[in-house]
This record gives sequence, C-alpha cells and structure tokens, in this order.
Amino acid sequence: MEEKWNEKKRHILLAAMKLFAANGYVQTTMQEIAEACKMSKGSVYQQFSSKEALLLDIFKFFFKRLNDGMQLVERERQLGPRERLERKILVCLHLWIEYPEFFTMQMRENGGFVNQEIRDYLKWMDTEISMFFMDSLVGIYGDGYAPYAPEGVLLLSSLLSTYMGLQLVEKITLRPDEVCSHILHIVDAVAERVLREKPRPLLNESNWPRLKEVCARNAKSAHPLLLVKRCRERLERLSEGEARNEALESLTVLEQELVEIRPRRVIVLGMLANLKRSPELADLLAELKAACKQAGLVSR
Repeated sequence: MEEKWNEKKRHILLAAMKLFAANGYVQTTMQEIAEACKMSKGSVYQQFSSKEALLLDIFKFFFKRLNDGMQLVERERQLGPRERLERKILVCLHLWIEYPEFFTMQMRENGGFVNQEIRDYLKWMDTEISMFFMDSLVGIYGDGYAPYAPEGVLLLSSLLSTYMGLQLVEKITLRPDEVCSHILHIVDAVAERVLREKPRPLLNESNWPRLKEVCARNAKSAHPLLLVKRCRERLERLSEGEARNEALESLTVLEQELVEIRPRRVIVLGMLANLKRSPELADLLAELKAACKQAGLVSR
C-alpha cells in the first residue's frame, strides 16, 4: 500500500510540473491537475493540502533527485577533483534532460512563487547547490582560488542554465558531454586569469550576506545515505548474530525512508533509536543523527 501511495504522489507531482511548465503556476488549477491525473480533486487534496504545498514538493522532489546524484559522485573515492566536478555537471545536465518541465517551469514568469516557505526553500536549495561545486573548484585550482570560488560557482551555474535554456527554447541539440567539456574550458580560462592577475573579488560578505552562510556550511556533515552505507559496511565487517541482523533491517528501513520526498520523522527517529543497541556504531550513529538534524529530519 505504501508503494502505491508513493507512486500516486509522484504521478501528481509530475503531472502538475508539466501543467505549470505549459500554462504557468498561477493559471493552473487543482481541478486541472486532477483531470490530468485522471483523479478526483479530493484525491489530489488527500496527497497535497494546497497548490502551494504541491509546488513546494515539486522543488523538494527535484532537489532530492539532484542531491542523491551528487552523493553518488561523492561516494566514488577514486575520483580526482576535476573528474568529480565533471560528474556533478553531468548529474545536473542529465536531470534537466529527464525533467525539462522543471526547468521550463522556473523559466516562466511565475508570480505565484510568493509563498514564504517556498522562497525560503529555494534560497536553501540554491545554497546547497552552490556547495556542491565549491569544494571541487577549490580542489582543482588550489587554495588561492578560494576567494573567487563563489563567483566561479555563479559562472558555472549560469553557463549550465544558459545552455539548458537554449536547448529548450531554441530547440538546439547539444550532447551533455560536450556541454560539460565546453563549460569547464571556459571556467578554466577564467580561473587561470584571476589566479594570474589576482583581481579583488567583486562579491564579499558585506555586499552579499548569504555568502557567509554558503562558506560556513561548506564544511557540512556527510549525507545521511552515505552514513547509512558506512554503518552497514561496519556491521557486515564486525558483527554477527541476531542483533546484527536487526540493526541491518533498521538500516534498510531508514534508507528506504530517506529516499522519500518527505521522509517521516517518526520512522527516522524509530530507526535511529533501534541502532543505539549496536555499540559498534556509536561514532557513526552520532554523525548520522547530526546529518539528519541538519536535513530537518529530527528535532534540533
């Protein structure tokens, strides 16, 4: 039943995303969304309390797909900084190709994006995406590039958005690998020049206060899914018996919950409590709980 419920919710999200892209968020009604899903309006409201809640979950759905892709890249320890950045760019490009309606929806003039919770989430999402690229840029160009890294992220993300927009609006066809290669060529050229000439960065914490938040959060904890993986690997290596199997089952339930659009706190808290019975996980469990707090999944 849970799988069917989740599939129904995803079906509504994707249908609404297409309608918002085609007609605009303000112009689209919940009745039209219900008709596109071949459901009653009441069934849609059972999943989403309002159109604003539906829009917010579209952003959360997309960001979760993006974040999971980025975390898969981070798990590949053998990658160097440049390869890691290439993979991250490709994650963005392939996701936008998979969900062009999401990008189109954002390109439209949507006066409906005025809900404070949505604005706050978009700001948070933008900060998280900036951090995905910040470390890779500094890793490639060295510590001397750190003052220019925020502007490097802006350049990179602007190029990504521009090329994706051209493909959607002008209907041109560009391969993700060639877009990635060209973007990196431009970013390389700019980085080489700023490192040589060392101009004063245009952006700083006084004229862009949120920059302080971006830099401070750049040292964030590992993603909860990565920590779940580490817990499983340790249990499989160090433990045996019924207690080990119960802990592995709790990790499986927790992992399944973490990939949901809106993980249920009661499930997350319950599985974390179960894992306290495994003393060999004490240090990883502390990291996992901190990561869940940062993601807003447990009380602070």
